Amino acid sequence: MEQYTAQSFWVSKKKGIIENEVLKKNLEDKEVIIKTLYSGISYGTEKIVFDSQVPSNQYEFMKAPHQEGSFKSRVKYGYLNVGEVIHGPKELMKKLVYTMYPHQSKYIIHSSFVTVIPNSIPPKRALLTANMETAINAMWDSNPSIGDKVYVIGAGIVGLLMAYVLSKTFGIEVTVVDKDMSKRNLCKRLDINFSGDLNSIKNPDIIYECSGDVSALNSLVNYVTLDTKVCIVSWYGKQISKIRMGENCFSRRLNIIFSQVGNIPSYKLRKFDNLKRRSLALSMLNDDTLDLLIDKKEIKLEDLPNFFKKNYTKGLCKVVRY
Repeated sequence: MEQYTAQSFWVSKKKGIIENEVLKKNLEDKEVIIKTLYSGISYGTEKIVFDSQVPSNQYEFMKAPHQEGSFKSRVKYGYLNVGEVIHGPKELMKKLVYTMYPHQSKYIIHSSFVTVIPNSIPPKRALLTANMETAINAMWDSNPSIGDKVYVIGAGIVGLLMAYVLSKTFGIEVTVVDKDMSKRNLCKRLDINFSGDLNSIKNPDIIYECSGDVSALNSLVNYVTLDTKVCIVSWYGKQISKIRMGENCFSRRLNIIFSQVGNIPSYKLRKFDNLKRRSLALSMLNDDTLDLLIDKKEIKLEDLPNFFKKNYTKGLCKVVRY
């Protein structure tokens, strides 16, 4: 078998590094080699990793599926990868596939972790798969129902996908709230209501906190009504919440739900595992409108170290081209 080399992106002490790797020549049974076409940046989570803001007691729990290294030293991180199978069983050869592998130009992975991308889904749009899984899990965790009035805080990629899924659910009124008024036009093109002011929240049944800003969470208790659910979809890293539990939280029977995509709710485990949920997420991307969530300005793998030194505006999926 041909000897393959690869380039990969590592993070160490708030510094990005591109390293060269030599892939092993002797594959185990059912392993495949994938040539990456695109990887996506899940900015909120990856920025926390880059800035060394992962709490030490969460190192094991917050590991990406194919992460190498450790948060406390140096780590190869990421989980949005689309590529072509260049070595493996005949039924997978030359197939375009999605995996949760980090930013790396070629890699070896067991075929059980590979999901073939349907022909109806463009490769770059498939990078939204993991974020769509997050939206699915939040729906399962919060159980919105017909007639609900819901608000999504934060027009980042997760917030927009959350609002998109909710807007396709019959009988639910959904509004995205974000102080960045430039997101208004994007929401309009997605046919989703938009507001730039938290004060617009009136009589919510469910609020989805997707901003990644813990101060937004602290403010939400001012807008809850009786039995409001607040579903926290964000990961705050080391940020500290200071919710006033003795005020509206208590008197209005606030329900706080933490939705974390690493675990499927127990009542769904009879029908879904991670791969089945992933296939569901991919099927839900069969809408050309979702291409609006893909940043048209691509970056190269070698530019990733400098990219994470800057503050990128959330809202679109940033694409790394190989």
